[in-house]
Amino acid sequence: MSKTAKAILILTFTLLVLSVCAICLGSVKISVSDIAQALFVKQGSRTISKNTSYIIRSLRLPRIVTAILSGSALALCGLVFQSVFRNPMADSYILGVSSGSSFAVGIAFVLGVTGEALSLPPIAFLGAMATTILLFAISKRNPFNMLLSGIALNFLLSSLTTLTITMARKKAENIIFWSLGSLSNMSWNKVLILTIVLVISTIILSNYSFAMDLLLLDDSTAISSGLNLKKTRIVLLAVSSILTATVVSFCGIIGFVGLMSPHFARLIVGAKHKRLLPLSMLIGSTIMLLSDMIARTIVAPSELPIGIVTSILGAPVFLMLLRRRKHG
Repeated sequence: MSKTAKAILILTFTLLVLSVCAICLGSVKISVSDIAQALFVKQGSRTISKNTSYIIRSLRLPRIVTAILSGSALALCGLVFQSVFRNPMADSYILGVSSGSSFAVGIAFVLGVTGEALSLPPIAFLGAMATTILLFAISKRNPFNMLLSGIALNFLLSSLTTLTITMARKKAENIIFWSLGSLSNMSWNKVLILTIVLVISTIILSNYSFAMDLLLLDDSTAISSGLNLKKTRIVLLAVSSILTATVVSFCGIIGFVGLMSPHFARLIVGAKHKRLLPLSMLIGSTIMLLSDMIARTIVAPSELPIGIVTSILGAPVFLMLLRRRKHG
């Protein structure tokens, strides 16, 4: 068995164990036998209460599946941004793309354009795409300024989002949700949308795995290998922006998952994107699910925003990468 296959099996098993733990833990303690009855026993023959069955099937399961899907999506976004911008410290959070989505959603709330979560992805996509295009235009002549430009955009857009909160006090609670990140209030409808977007995006990115390998080379080498740079970058940035926008519209801003996951995957399987894609997705799902468990339980019965947990976990990784890059 190859190293990649072993890593995928281990991470898949880890995800299953974490998923069971995530269902069990919370303000209401649930046993493994209750989970089995709620999921596999017919409705009329269950011995558990309706409340317990409702908590498992309608509250915790959609949240767990959302954590797995959104973690995979953010990991893919980080992998794409690091390839397109040739920068190991790039991801949608640090470069301000997530903040662009959040700001667009905040403006939509202020203007009263939408109040339904299911209609937010197109608005979040416009914010993400506009930020990506602006960032690409700024860093096109000098890619080394990309990271600093992204951080500056992140601060600017975060400040503008805070301004929208100040201007729209009655809707401040909804906007704060997007700025801090949370997996509460998930539903199977949102899970379905996330699944469709993630599956389509994964298929597209899988077909561009070799192209992403070439993007890590200089432009002349990539072009001489037959790569259409403009088309490839447009497709990759569009797909990653759609993924980012979908996650932000449902879960808010969740940072550093896209930064950490590809780096952990590279430590295991190297730099080939064909192997990096599935492993990064599994690592991202594991990080997100573990972070959500910490957010739900560390201050129970209250709940921390998941964005705070992922930032605490991811900031040291970011500093480590900065230090490694400084020393070449």
